[in-house]
Amino acid sequence: MTQRSWWGAELLGRHPDDEVWARAADREVTFGRLRRETAWLADVLQQYGIREHSTVALYGNASFTHLWTLFALWSLGAQVVLVEARPGRQARDVPAGPERVQFSVSLGESRKRPHDFVDECEVLVRRRAGGCPSASGHCLVQFSSGTTGRPKAIGRSPESLLEELDRLASLEGMPRRGERVAVLEPVSHSFGLIGGVLHALAAGATVVMPTARTAAATVRAAADAHVVLGNPHHFRRLARAEPGQLPHLRLAVSSGDALPPETPAVFSVRHGVRVGQAYGTTETGIIAADLTGRFGPAWVGLPVPGVRTRVIGGVLEVHVPASPYLYEDTPWAGGWMSTRDLVTRDPHTGALRLRGRVHGVGDASLDLLRIESVLQAHRHITDAVVLGVGPIEAHVASSAELDGDELHSWCRRFLGGAPAPDRFHLLRELPRTAGGKAVRDRGVLRRHRTHPPGACRCVNW
Repeated sequence: MTQRSWWGAELLGRHPDDEVWARAADREVTFGRLRRETAWLADVLQQYGIREHSTVALYGNASFTHLWTLFALWSLGAQVVLVEARPGRQARDVPAGPERVQFSVSLGESRKRPHDFVDECEVLVRRRAGGCPSASGHCLVQFSSGTTGRPKAIGRSPESLLEELDRLASLEGMPRRGERVAVLEPVSHSFGLIGGVLHALAAGATVVMPTARTAAATVRAAADAHVVLGNPHHFRRLARAEPGQLPHLRLAVSSGDALPPETPAVFSVRHGVRVGQAYGTTETGIIAADLTGRFGPAWVGLPVPGVRTRVIGGVLEVHVPASPYLYEDTPWAGGWMSTRDLVTRDPHTGALRLRGRVHGVGDASLDLLRIESVLQAHRHITDAVVLGVGPIEAHVASSAELDGDELHSWCRRFLGGAPAPDRFHLLRELPRTAGGKAVRDRGVLRRHRTHPPGACRCVNW
């Protein structure tokens, strides 16, 4: 079989047919089958009118079919809008910007649990009225997590994806040929797709997919892996696994959210491997990494080669040559994009330490993540999100009756002279994104306080 000439053809064609490309439980797919299925689907999709510059929304059941459909669309030169799978999502629910997509491709539409992995599933193609072909060179469109407001559509070009793969390959410790890599993050998320699936494809490693979003499925996927890529939620689950359940593990990398310090501490004792971190954004891809966890959980490591960063007013900015926001007329000031993350750069090592998220200018003395950690250590608090700069607001989840004096005393006890919250909002639970990330947007949290699922009180100190 001759591969189509497209930007990922070399990635797809460099490994022998009989080597294993992906696994889910005891089912395996070889590189040879991956290439055959991709070519067959490309021929089918082309018959529906999908071709170069077509805009296509892809969503549905987690499956091998999902990945080889993605590769098939790319091989045709289509721009793929990758949409998070949700129960009951139909074609009319797919988000789109002013340049609406021409086609939607749904996978396993009749299934009620799209996060439960299946080997193969039906592929339904629909032409959407009023859709427009791509006016840009982006091959991939993803959506930001929405932790600081409305999710934004973000475009990635083939060149930016290949550059990121080169940066990942330069990092010491990344998955190697013949290794098994448990990719616990959904492939609709940036690091799950690029740092997990595409890097493994380039390196000749085997991708291991979890069969469901349960604790048991998480442990099973990680049990036979050499490398585990996930988010803090996954590593909290794995930290509870029995010693000896991850016998081949050499590398564990968390991404997507702040890593609570207690999680890597327990994980390391239980499994003998430190939890490292990969830090980035959907807009930029990977920014910094500490894959082996040598700097500790508060630090996300050194900026990766080829990424330009600067710290302005305590907030990290990254140089992006062109605006990544596909459907918005966002002013682009000199190519520098604010991550809205408070950081400290170690003057000796250059490593970056996260201190929380802000809107606007930061404060070099403020460590919002440390305040969150102190609050989460309280025996009656199940979750906490702290926003700054002034006033500092703590949103706290608890079923107990707590007052501002008690919470402020608790913070003062462990924070010493460091800034503490000025205001506490008590709720039964805090909102999270569809991917499980903590929401750190004042507007969303304010609306959640107005219409909470349980009781809510505001107490000023």
